[in-house]
Amino acid sequence: MSNQTFLIGTGVESIYACNLTSNGQLQLLNEIKCGKGSSWLLPRNDLLYVVNAQIDKIEIFTIDDRIQGKLTLKNTISSMGNGPCSLDIDSTGKWLAVANYGSQGISNFVVFPLNNSNLPEEKDAQINTIDGHGPNSDRQDHSHCHQVLFHQDYLYVTDLGTDTLNVYHFNDANGNVSLVGNRIKTEAGAGPRHIIFHPNKSLVFLCNELNSTTNVYRINASCEQFECLQTIKTRRQEDENDSTKENYPAELQFTPDDKYLLVSNRGDENLVIFNINENNNEILSIKEHLDCRGSFTRYFTFDPTGTFLLIANQKSNNLICFSYNKDNDDYYRSRLFCFILTSQSNLENRSRAIYETWGHRCGRFVFITRLNSSTSYTIYDNQYKYLKEDQLSIQYIPTLSNKVRSTLLFLNKYYSNYDWYFKADDDTYIIVENLLTREPFQLSNRF
Repeated sequence: MSNQTFLIGTGVESIYACNLTSNGQLQLLNEIKCGKGSSWLLPRNDLLYVVNAQIDKIEIFTIDDRIQGKLTLKNTISSMGNGPCSLDIDSTGKWLAVANYGSQGISNFVVFPLNNSNLPEEKDAQINTIDGHGPNSDRQDHSHCHQVLFHQDYLYVTDLGTDTLNVYHFNDANGNVSLVGNRIKTEAGAGPRHIIFHPNKSLVFLCNELNSTTNVYRINASCEQFECLQTIKTRRQEDENDSTKENYPAELQFTPDDKYLLVSNRGDENLVIFNINENNNEILSIKEHLDCRGSFTRYFTFDPTGTFLLIANQKSNNLICFSYNKDNDDYYRSRLFCFILTSQSNLENRSRAIYETWGHRCGRFVFITRLNSSTSYTIYDNQYKYLKEDQLSIQYIPTLSNKVRSTLLFLNKYYSNYDWYFKADDDTYIIVENLLTREPFQLSNRF
């Protein structure tokens, strides 16, 4: 498998282009400036549609280089509501829908026509609102449209504020929508957030943000009639019993083989992995909870090969990569941190050589050098930029073992979220791939 390039929306004023290597290592390639609140990205052909949740805009970029992830801003339009949070394009490729959450203003969903250049136009846009509220006065004072999803001839809209899933017949000739039957009500206060259709079964799954549940619906052949079969909790019992913990499910997706449904728990900091059973009385059952190694797990996805699971943790601001073994339904992570001991005089030339040969294949690598003072270490990133300086936590003794011990204590303080730590000198060459194993191994009995 060759390296893959993917994009990350940050929720602020940047989009990151990153590289996923064949062994699951992550590397930053490029940073693209954008409007505030890039929380939803939608690629189509050579364009990228991006919401600006904090300034009520939609940006459209051209994808200029898919290898390096280079983008150019093409156009910016109003989302015609407050807090855009979801985008989708219909099967004809002529219409773009946006859900405006409305945390500080108008909540609605809008359908924009796309011109011959596939750019949305505000003229002739169809603006639609949903009336009502829910029992949670803090989060459900009015409608909060959270997701728009085109499927077959319909547009589906989840509304967290009114506890409804809304099915609209979509007219692709003029962009008009018409409500099909009654709005589908969830449990009061559930706060429906995202839905997904199973590709091989007549099933739809809906995750609820406010009461940490997932609903299972059976649908008819035309995908307009919903029968609720099950509601299941996403949390472990011990987490639910802990009154100090709050939890807000965010995203749901299937495994690449469609055997399991995954839902992220923001607060409990895990993914719940559901078995998808044939028993209509219990479509979903909990298989396990996967620790996300971060805080406030907002989004996750599998890479196109189905080999890796990428998890984005919002508050800890980190991205985690798990390997996925579909043969035994196993997830594991092997993240490698390389620290290279060097000197001030060798920092630029030898560090450059390491970066250009093997260093960039590590999950993260830094250069560490001791200053003239015998009680301080300084750490530099892969571009030789100063990062941190700290006093040694033990009395400095000029032996190799004490240098390494001091360095490990230093790294444990600042870089503790890795599986493997590898110490190298500035004149070594490392075959990084040979280090990325799942289990610990012993190199030698003595050195």
